[in-house]
Amino acid sequence: MLKPLRAEMNALLAETPVRRKPALRRSSSPEALLATDLPYAAERQDTVDFIRRAEALGWRISAAENGWLLLDKPVPAPDCAVPELQGPCGCCLSLLTRHQEPGDARVYIREVIRAEEAGAGELIRLCERLHAGLAAMLRRHQPLPGELLPYLAHACQTHRETIEKRKD
Repeated sequence: MLKPLRAEMNALLAETPVRRKPALRRSSSPEALLATDLPYAAERQDTVDFIRRAEALGWRISAAENGWLLLDKPVPAPDCAVPELQGPCGCCLSLLTRHQEPGDARVYIREVIRAEEAGAGELIRLCERLHAGLAAMLRRHQPLPGELLPYLAHACQTHRETIEKRKD
């Protein structure tokens, strides 16, 4: 899910005059999918022009405390059947399938998208944390982030073989 956005951002960065190639990585911020150190690699006006072009394509850009730019763009919900899995990934999918409620899912969606790109191990670790959080939300009668289901289903389907091999 992140690859097309990364490719779009790489193309935008390639069009920007720079002193050195800027870094582009997954963001560690819950508010963004990607981050770049473009302000350190380009002149101020070139950075401003880059931001203007990116925002015209639907990107939301903010500055991080460390001077990097945080890059975020909505990712359309993938169309994917919910795989039947065991372990923490299967539990999360089951909870979200049974409790599809209109809870805010934006932060969770970003986490799943970043974890999918990072690999099966990261996705499984995220599901372990997510499962505990979803169960706590149910106990407190809070809505679950129902919009998360197609993103998590897609990520789990992408890494299904590795997830199924893992013994819990």
